[in-house]
Amino acid sequence: MHPHIPARQIMDRIVLGGSDGAIECVAMTAALNGAGVGFGTILIAGFAFAMAGGISMFFSTYLSRRSELDSLKIDIAREKLEIETEPEEEKAELQGLLLAEGYNEGEVDVILGRLVKNKELWLREQLRHELRVHTEDLESDPLVRPLSAGAAFFLMALIALAPYGLVEAQVVGLSLSVGLALTALFALSSRVFVPKHFNLVAGLESALVGAVAAGALYAMGLVISTL
Repeated sequence: MHPHIPARQIMDRIVLGGSDGAIECVAMTAALNGAGVGFGTILIAGFAFAMAGGISMFFSTYLSRRSELDSLKIDIAREKLEIETEPEEEKAELQGLLLAEGYNEGEVDVILGRLVKNKELWLREQLRHELRVHTEDLESDPLVRPLSAGAAFFLMALIALAPYGLVEAQVVGLSLSVGLALTALFALSSRVFVPKHFNLVAGLESALVGAVAAGALYAMGLVISTL
């Protein structure tokens, strides 16, 4: 079993959804701020955007995940058939893969001798070494990753939106919104909450993207306000 795989992929969905939510919402609200739109309107538009974006992220991730699982089922069925109808060819393929990974011939013979006695185990190892997929992925809840991505988008978008409901000054609202959004982006992309996987460069890159997006859309809002 590989319990770390689902957890890692769920975390990836959270980072993806949350980053999109923070970047897109801070850019959108910055544009409205630059255009001189009232904070009440920004809050309504921002909340509607957060809801729509979260729902869109959920369904796009769900459809992507369903397609991924369908492909995995096809791969499993094909490999299972090949093991039944072409066992020698499959053994030769797996033997070559194991040798390429660094096992010596004696070790490979022992592994293959064990696998041919248990076709389910053989299938799992064939998939893992040949196609880099895991049968355990079929057991994961198909809604967990989409819900994680959608909820992360919505919550991170709300973080960028929140200052417009707490302050009245235009510059202060914009500064707080950008500051909170960039902090959230850095925390998500750097994985600061998982010390063993902390990546300073990834966090800074994500924050930079958010800052550029906010600056560009704010400038665009200023231009629109003069028309």
